Amino acid sequence: MNNSGVVSRTNDKDGEKTYTRRHLEELVKLQTSVLKQQALCLQRMNERIIETLSNVVEFRNLESGDHVKRVKDFTRILAEHLAKRCPEYQLDREAVDVITAAAALHDVGKIAIPDAILLKPGRLTTEEFAVMKTHTTKGCEILALLGEIQEGEYGRAGYEICRYHHERYDGGGYPEGLKGEEIPVSAQLVSLADVYDALISERCYKSAYTPAQAYDMIMRGECGQFSPKLLLCLEEAREELEEKAKCGRALLTT
Repeated sequence: MNNSGVVSRTNDKDGEKTYTRRHLEELVKLQTSVLKQQALCLQRMNERIIETLSNVVEFRNLESGDHVKRVKDFTRILAEHLAKRCPEYQLDREAVDVITAAAALHDVGKIAIPDAILLKPGRLTTEEFAVMKTHTTKGCEILALLGEIQEGEYGRAGYEICRYHHERYDGGGYPEGLKGEEIPVSAQLVSLADVYDALISERCYKSAYTPAQAYDMIMRGECGQFSPKLLLCLEEAREELEEKAKCGRALLTT
């Protein structure tokens, strides 16, 4: 047998190996793409489930049903500014998306609060306020029942936001009295967004403040203490927040 025959068979085998390897690589890429698409669909479905549950809480609380959406919008604006201003938080685009989506969970625990307290038009007594504060921990108990919906980064952010969004930077919040950077940044962002929206919204126990009034009240510390870094972001994002608030009000009147 001459050398050309050996070379020919060797080339054929090498060609088959190359084809097989490329074929397997293409199959892996295809399968990875399918899995990513399935994961994205599942994530979106889970987010819709969470938003539906959160909206149930809003309707029970006699709110417009848009509070969750506005808090998510305000959270995203603040988070994007914080990401640019403070790289130490490592808030990349994915992290901002996760925190924004998980913001819908912040008040889910209110579904466990009695109507007499949740819907009371006047000031709560000390005992009633103690019950109201349990919505943070009750919310975490509800999230635990959701199982696989609350796995991974989304689950971690959801837990942090639900439990700690009423903590304050000076330690004057609840349920644990965390102080400063002990409070997860996700909860800090949603806390500020939630307070801002609460101020500019009409509730059964108060009239709505203007966005300008809300901004001044927060900056003066009338609504509890917030991180100086977040307050700088609030200052930078003021026009964006006010524009988003106007859009929200316009939708409510149409």
